[in-house]
Parts: sequence; structure tokens; C-alpha cells
Amino acid sequence: KTISDRLKLYSKNAYKKTKVTEEVTRTDTVCMRENDFYVDTVRQFRDRRYEYKKLTKVWAKRIGKAETPQEKKEAEDSALVYDSLQVAHKCILNSFYGYVM
Repeated sequence: KTISDRLKLYSKNAYKKTKVTEEVTRTDTVCMRENDFYVDTVRQFRDRRYEYKKLTKVWAKRIGKAETPQEKKEAEDSALVYDSLQVAHKCILNSFYGYVM
């Protein structure tokens, strides 16, 4: 037998256990109380998402007002970009909220 096997056998016979587990009582704190960075970051993402939502609506209105095909294409592209950005920010915000809850 190897030394580690013999040591396990001895520990099992002498101490009635082979593994020592230590229980430590810890306190749980909410990061919002400790660190303002989290709150500020969530607010910045939320505010940026609101900006992108507004810009999406502005560019959606410009699609209807466009006179040339080039203006219409530009308005559609911009509306799509801002809509994608606001959805991405929404997903990130949901991740933040899920982390806290």
C-alpha cells in the first residue's frame, strides 16, 4: 500500500473520519450598500437604454417622412441600429437585476 492509503486507513480508525471539514459562519452583504459603483453602473445603462429608445422612435418617424430612397434606407438602418442597442442594454440590465435578486 502507498503512504497516502495507509494514512487514510489510520485516520479512519483513529479519528473515525478521513476528511476534515471546517464550517465558517459568514455574513452576506448587499453590494449596493457597500459599493456605489454597481448602482451607478445600472443607472448609466438604464439612462443609455432610454436614449436609444428615444432615438429609435425619432428615426422610425423619419422613415415615413423620407422623400428619397436613400434617406429612407438611412433612416431604416439607423432605427435598426438604435433598436438593437436598446435591446442589448435591456438584456444587460436584466442580468444586473438577476444578480441582485
